[in-house]
Parts: sequence; C-alpha cells; structure tokens
Amino acid sequence: MDIWNQLYVWIDSMLIAPFRVFEIPILGFYFGTLILCIWCILLGELTFRLAALVNSSYMNRLRAQAVRMHNLSIKAIVLKDKDNFRACNKEANEAFGKYFFNMITQGAAFLWPVPFALGWMATRFTGVEFELLFSLPLIGNTVGFAAVLIPMYILCRIFWGKLKPHLFFFNKDPGIGLDQGEEEMIKWEDINKYRGLPERFWQNQDKPELNKR
Repeated sequence: MDIWNQLYVWIDSMLIAPFRVFEIPILGFYFGTLILCIWCILLGELTFRLAALVNSSYMNRLRAQAVRMHNLSIKAIVLKDKDNFRACNKEANEAFGKYFFNMITQGAAFLWPVPFALGWMATRFTGVEFELLFSLPLIGNTVGFAAVLIPMYILCRIFWGKLKPHLFFFNKDPGIGLDQGEEEMIKWEDINKYRGLPERFWQNQDKPELNKR
C-alpha cells in the first residue's frame, strides 16, 4: 500500500495540473477528469499491447492446438469414429478454455488504470459531492467523484473505438489473424454445404493420427 501511495505522490503534480486549467472549479474538475480518462485509455492500450507481445507465442500455440484438435474431432465424426471424436473434442475444449480465459486476463490490461485513477482521485477529492436533481434509492441525492469518472470513461472508450481505426500504431490489433502454419478451422457449415469434408482439409497424416488417439 505504501508503494501505491508513494506512486500517487510522484505523479500527483502531473495528474492534478489539468484540474487547475480553468478558474471555475466545476469546469476544471470535468476537464481534469476528461484528461484522466484519456490517460487511462492510452495506458490501458499500451499495457494490453505489451501483454499481447509478451504472451503472443503462448496464445498462438493455444489457439493452434485448439483449432487442430477441433479439426481432428470433425474429421473423426466424418469417419464415424466416436472414440476419437470424444478424445479430440475434449482436448479442443480444454485448449479453447485456456485460450478464452487467457484472453480475458489479457483484456484486463485495458481496465487496470481505472481503479488506479479512482485511487488517486480519492486522495484529492474525497468528500467532494455532486447534488442530483432527485434522490435515487440506495444512493441518495448526492454522488461522489466516481460517478463522474466512470460514465466519462465509458463515453471516452466508445469514442476511442471509433477513432482508433484511423490512428497510426493503434489501428492494428496485435496477434489477430492466422499465424504461419496454423490450420484453417473447419466449420460445420462447410460439412453441410459440401455434404462432407472438403478435400482441402484432408491430409495424408490425418487418418494415422486419428488412429493413434
């Protein structure tokens, strides 16, 4: 906890500066909160990209394994091999599960600056309350600084989503798309469309590999 408090002290002068741009306090508060939201978005984006870069090799292996086992399970179904289908499908689900939860963990990198910003605002604006037009159940007729930062962050996120595709560096998400050597995923629609597995998905080693499982 002391480390966080010390960090707040170090960056306090930088974060509080936008709040002092305007002489009117409420205007300065909203402007400062807006700049803080922008900092949160940029820091979250950079953290996510760093995490994706560090984790990309592991994530790509998980995705490739999931796709490979999914494809083998479909081929086993086509060959009416139930034992191999169950074994391959189980491994595919495990790999998809690991990939999914790793993606969630990686996605959390977008959000961590928000509680950090709330923690800093607590050191500056605890006790500051905004009066509501009417009283709300369980909340009352006043709200604190978090009721300003959180909705403003959501709005900034929506705007950032529209703006990001047009910005250099930010317009390309890391680790998206097939990697070199990764198999194309077989879709059930392909089976229905071609009334069987298209020839391009069959490889000479598939049947022996299925038989090993």
